[in-house]
Formats: sequence, C-alpha cells, structure tokens
Amino acid sequence: MISGIGPYIGDFENEIIAFRPYARWLYEVVDADHTFICTHFNRSFMYEFIHPDNIIHVGSNLSRDEFGQIGYIHKSFGKKDFNILLKIFKDNIADKILCGKKEIEIYSLGYLKSTPPCSIYNKIFERINVPDDVSIPDTHKNRVVFIPCETENEEKIHEIYNILKKRYDCIVIGDTKIYLPEENVIFENIDYFQNVYKYIIKYLDSARVVICPESYWTTLCCLQDVPVFSWGPNPGIYHSDGIYNFNNKKSLSFAADENTDIDTIIRMFEYFMEKENI
Repeated sequence: MISGIGPYIGDFENEIIAFRPYARWLYEVVDADHTFICTHFNRSFMYEFIHPDNIIHVGSNLSRDEFGQIGYIHKSFGKKDFNILLKIFKDNIADKILCGKKEIEIYSLGYLKSTPPCSIYNKIFERINVPDDVSIPDTHKNRVVFIPCETENEEKIHEIYNILKKRYDCIVIGDTKIYLPEENVIFENIDYFQNVYKYIIKYLDSARVVICPESYWTTLCCLQDVPVFSWGPNPGIYHSDGIYNFNNKKSLSFAADENTDIDTIIRMFEYFMEKENI
C-alpha cells in the first residue's frame, strides 16, 4: 500500500496544530510501504519522518503568498482547483514509484476554511528539528524574543514592544502576518521566503525567553520546550495539564482580555522571569 498525505496549502498555524501532527499519526498507524507528503516547499523540513524524495511541493506561488493562506485553504483556490491539485499529487506518486493509482490511498484533512473534525487522539506532536543549512547571528542568541501576534490589539502591541525594547533590548521575529514588520529581524535575510520558518524555529530554540499574545506561537514554543510567556482568553490549554503544554516546565499563560492593561502584562512577565530564574 502507498499512502499520500495532503495536499496542504493552508497557513502555518494550522500546519503546526493540525496537519503535521495528523500526518505524523498517519505515518505511525497506517501500514504503508511508501508514504508521501504534499505541502509548502519552505515548510517541508518539518516532516523529517518522511524520506526527502517522498515530499512533494505545492506551487511556490501558494507558499510565498502567506496572506492568501487562510486556515486549511488558500483563498485563490476553490474546491475544484484543490481537486485538480490532489489529482496531480496522486499522478506524481504514481510516476515516482511506477505504481497503479488504485494502489494509492490519499489522506487529507478536507478542503475547509473552518476546522475539520480531527481528534487530538489522531495527532502526534513532536519537536521540530531544523537542519543546519541556516544560522542566526550570535548576537541574536539568548535574547528576549517578542512575537507581536495579531491576536492582540495593534496599539497595545506597540506599547508593549517599546517597554520591552527599553528594558530588555528584545528582538522581534515572525512571518508576514505579525505586527511590527519594520522590527522583524528575519526580514533582513535575502532568503526569507525560502527559509523563513527555519529561521523562526532557530530563533525560538536559541531564545532566552519568548513573549507573545496567546496563540499558535505559544503552542510552537511549548512544542520546542522554549521558555514562553503569553496572555489571552484561553490560558488553560497551555498550563501544565493543558493539551498544548507538551510538558514545558517554563510556560506561563494568564487570563487576559482587551481590558487587561499593559502594566499588568509587563508585571506578570517580570514575575515569570524572576520565578523561573530566566
């Protein structure tokens, strides 16, 4: 039996939270002679459990257009377009190993903007290892790293950053969907689109501590076992018994909403730093 997982043309958030752990679970439970993955070219390194020859990329135009990636879909692709892409994926598999298409079983999360049904029990979360073909400056290591995620008010994000910059000389990272693009040190790299997600995870792994509004960035930090502080409406999922904590001993997320003042956020962050001796 040959299994194909994908294609995935959606955003980074849902690739971290759903597609990658679902693919890892399928790889574990499906008794396949060959397993293929179809996803974005600049995120294929996250599938180290798949042989590199069995990773098929979607069009680079889809991968470069980060704003077009919404949930599990791409806004420029309708259902019919996705079905054509799925057929191409199957054709590529058949051509690679010279098999009949009936021997190929395709697994996909479904081409839906909203979250498709995928139980936590059908996912395996694992730390992401980054190859050594990218590196970050030594001066950017062991720093306070701020990810200005759009789950928080933009004006509040700017005020928090100004405080962090003065007190900790922090650096900003993220992709094109975050605030403060003019401060994002990853944008300085000429190979941004090729390696943005490798750089992001390298920065997380090298950080003294990460601070961000509660989001999938918090999930990724916990997955990488990086000290992380966050705030938002649903902190329980990042607590020690939460589904997205992954046994990260240095994670603090506290309940906050649009009325939570900046001083409270900064005080809680400083408390976290002192408590964990960071």
